Amino acid sequence: MIVPLQILTSLSSTQLTQFAFMLAPIAGIIAILASLLLMRKIGKMDPGSPKAQEVAQAIRIGAYAFLKRQYKTISIITAVIFVLIAVALDVGTAAAFLIGAVASLAAGYIAMDNATKANVRSVAAAKVSADKALKTAFYGGATMGFAVVGLSLLGVTVLFLLYGGYGALFNQTLDAQAAADLGRSAASGIVGMGFGASLIALFSQLGGGIFTKAADIGADIVGKVEAGIPEDDPRNPACIADNVGDNVGDSAGRGADLFESAVGENIGGMVIGGLLSYTTGNLLFLVFPLIVRALGIFATLVGMPFVKLKPSEMKNPMKALRKGVTVTTIVCAILFFIVSILFFYDGWYYIFGSLMTGLIASVMIDYITDYYTGRDRTPVKKIAQSSQTGSATNIITGIAVGLETVALPIITLVIGLIVSYVLGQHYAILNGISPLEGGIYGTTLATMGMLAVMGIVLALDGFGPIADNAAGIAEMAGEHGSAETMEALDAVGNTTKALTKGFALGSALLAAQLLFHTYITEVNLQTGQSIIIDISNPAVLIAGFIGAMLPFLFSAQAIDAVGKAATKMVAEVRRQFKEIPGIFDGTAKPEYDKAVDISTKAALAGMVVPGIIVVVVPIIVGVLMGPVAVGALVIGCTLTAVPLALFMNTGGGAWDNAKKHIEAGNLGGKNSPAHQAAVVGDTVGDPLKDTAGPSLHVLIKLLSTMSIVFIPLFLNLLGLI
Repeated sequence: MIVPLQILTSLSSTQLTQFAFMLAPIAGIIAILASLLLMRKIGKMDPGSPKAQEVAQAIRIGAYAFLKRQYKTISIITAVIFVLIAVALDVGTAAAFLIGAVASLAAGYIAMDNATKANVRSVAAAKVSADKALKTAFYGGATMGFAVVGLSLLGVTVLFLLYGGYGALFNQTLDAQAAADLGRSAASGIVGMGFGASLIALFSQLGGGIFTKAADIGADIVGKVEAGIPEDDPRNPACIADNVGDNVGDSAGRGADLFESAVGENIGGMVIGGLLSYTTGNLLFLVFPLIVRALGIFATLVGMPFVKLKPSEMKNPMKALRKGVTVTTIVCAILFFIVSILFFYDGWYYIFGSLMTGLIASVMIDYITDYYTGRDRTPVKKIAQSSQTGSATNIITGIAVGLETVALPIITLVIGLIVSYVLGQHYAILNGISPLEGGIYGTTLATMGMLAVMGIVLALDGFGPIADNAAGIAEMAGEHGSAETMEALDAVGNTTKALTKGFALGSALLAAQLLFHTYITEVNLQTGQSIIIDISNPAVLIAGFIGAMLPFLFSAQAIDAVGKAATKMVAEVRRQFKEIPGIFDGTAKPEYDKAVDISTKAALAGMVVPGIIVVVVPIIVGVLMGPVAVGALVIGCTLTAVPLALFMNTGGGAWDNAKKHIEAGNLGGKNSPAHQAAVVGDTVGDPLKDTAGPSLHVLIKLLSTMSIVFIPLFLNLLGLI
């Protein structure tokens, strides 16, 4: 290690920056290769019994059929917006938008494709051991994790180079100031990529969420509550649609969702760093956020092999998954320490402290979410116990727990923002930089520090729907030995999915400040004056209220779409039970395709209106009231969307695991009055945690990136430029 360090310390500032930048595309390529190798590994695994393969194939066909129709609808909307951007703004921004959109679609496709392969192989692995089943599902999730972080990092770096970054970094004829100015301009020029990724993520997450919850609720209400049959009983016409939904919502939707998180925050970090580079003439500030993401990939590669399930941990499989997260986090901290000293010299400890603030915040969010959603944790037991007196008390207690879940994550993130801002200020003062710019850069590094563990967190998230599908396949295929193992892993999957939602929302809150500052800075640069968002200005107050209203209107549309679709699903399942009496004695098969078709049509119809509202409202506000009002709109939306999403995501997860707690044999077990009440509570929480809630953090970043992209339009129509 001494020789490489000696070589690095002998490099000039420019050479060191060039070396640092190259770590990013290299890490991106390594992540993509790791994803491909895992895909190959999973493809070679035993797919299991013919019956299990038959069920898995039906799920895979249904998932592909939905994705094909959804992507066709999304492509039409994307093409229209591409043309509008090209006409209203410029072709360069439109091209960046299109690249972000296509890459986001690819991330979702990869996530779903591999999930539909890993699910049935997890069932076969469960016959060998619980550890092998867990690893198979985890590797399936890791495929998504590496693909998302690799595609996002490689995409951003390549686009940055094409939009002027190559000249800034490698053109030796430019002086430091000119290079920094070109680098800042290149980073600002690719913001359209973040907008494209966010728009696709919104439609993917929303459409997938509507699909899966319509099927899930229909299966639960008629199957569990009315007919008294298991959740994944093959006699239930909605069970295939339910399992298809896990893939199109929790896999494809989440893949696109987290891709946009990575892209948007990468670009935002570069823009903020570019401002500091312009001030100091040092491009290292611009490229360093990318280096942090690259280090996270290397740390994830080290942490993955530590995911192992011991026989003594079968009652709590989460311990096996936590080993990988813990090792990844520790390795990240070590790498942060090394690069802080290597690249920043004076005041390196302030840089390291800012990075660690974000990393610690991610750990805290993880444990807070686990506390509120773990199957054997106090809040979940509290909801389960309230089920003994009926559905009403279950719902009341669930709402109370959900509201309570908002406090600790926000307090944690607020502390993280304050600490990282102060550390950034101290670094700036020590190095003769503006304390304001240094403070903002400190919060940027905290955001990057939190996102560094995205690869392993995404692996946990992908684990959830794969384990859920595997449990369903085992039940429908009659492989009850595997079903018991997979049900235990499925309960853990509910928690891992909740953890990822908490992580994504936490990063959204940190990124909101980062992207908002980017917006204000870009407006100032393009107008040549400093704008002030003054609440006494009527336009600011009006726009702020509109922004605060948006998450509620958006959520109402999303939940209503689930309600309408679930009503049709319930009617269809009841019809089949009534008109096809052979379903119950096994002499006739349910018409699964009709249930899948109901969810598909509902999802495609339900995702369009909320998505269009989110795109149209900020443009109208910007055109009528200007860029200051748009800033107020973004602030208002962020302040209500974050707590609302926390309530929905974590509260819904607690409702779900309260049902699982009873199904594990507590409080009367399956088919008891408490269980029926818990099923109703879970049904209430379903559209919250899997449709509206996960879409809200996408909404926050979509508004932020979109507002930055359309600044020239707002200013042109106001006659300011």
